[in-house]
Amino acid sequence: MSDLIRFSVEEAKKYIRLSGSPETVCSKAIGFTLTPSLQDGWEDVTYYGEGTFDPSFAIRSPEWVYVLVNQNMPGICKIGMTTTSVAQRVEEINSATGVITPWYPVYSYKCINSYYLEQEVHTYLEKRGYRVNPKREGFLITSTEAIRVIEELGEKYRANLNESSGSYYDNTIY
Repeated sequence: MSDLIRFSVEEAKKYIRLSGSPETVCSKAIGFTLTPSLQDGWEDVTYYGEGTFDPSFAIRSPEWVYVLVNQNMPGICKIGMTTTSVAQRVEEINSATGVITPWYPVYSYKCINSYYLEQEVHTYLEKRGYRVNPKREGFLITSTEAIRVIEELGEKYRANLNESSGSYYDNTIY
């Protein structure tokens, strides 16, 4: 937990209240509130994680569709989704025994219903002959083109309509 934002009680309504183990709370917290405690002279601290609004304006945990690249597989992008975080998903992928060289994130798209967006992107790219293996998430496509397709198809899955959904990663090796 670094650089946490102190939220007002009203601002905190836009975020997900965190609970669970201290490790989980610390790894996901982006802000906190202080409210008077039932014990005189004390304040209660409540931690909050990132939230996003669905079309009904209910608050939900954000999801992502991401683009990964691997320096030993030039021209191939791995396009997937996660409901946790892109960093955690990349760590999971890279820890598999069959992964000889690491994948690096170059882009993530915050959205709702990431599974459906991912499937739509995969179908779109497969119909155009980009898919390397029908049972895998690898596509023979530039990351720039993959990002363009995700942004185009992802418009209806955007998390918050008042903010940008895409994030680029700084990978100096590419």
